[in-house]
Amino acid sequence: MFKSFSSLSILLIAIFLSPGILNADDGKIIVSGVISNLEEREGATISISILTNNGEIKTYELKDSTSYGLENIAGERWTGNQLESGKKALVKLREHQSRLAPITIVTDQNFAVEVVDMEKRNVKTNLAYLFACFAIAWVSFFVYLIIINGRMKKAPTK
Repeated sequence: MFKSFSSLSILLIAIFLSPGILNADDGKIIVSGVISNLEEREGATISISILTNNGEIKTYELKDSTSYGLENIAGERWTGNQLESGKKALVKLREHQSRLAPITIVTDQNFAVEVVDMEKRNVKTNLAYLFACFAIAWVSFFVYLIIINGRMKKAPTK
């Protein structure tokens, strides 16, 4: 009985800790900060430099597939992409730069995939790890209860 439960717990641990489940970001990096420089060509942005909270300036190239999700000072949200609305994106990014509004950039190597207003949460938090730890703890607890229950049934009664 103990072997079956231990093999079940090992199987559950392997499922929860498999790299496919825990690697949710597919190699993309999330960077937050304020816009320090916008390089433009023909009225559209081609690269964006941001100043991170630890003092680094990081520059990312924008592709045609770069998508935007930016809010103005009144909270109205504008969405678009570089190909269809590159000129309007430049205006919105200049507005963010002038009011020092923080932004979040999802990057793939040196290219910006998404440019959005700064996440209000800690973007480095990975809830999959937290879930895996709690799942392992609860599975271990119930396996322990089953083992103790089996021992109590085998013990002689008076």
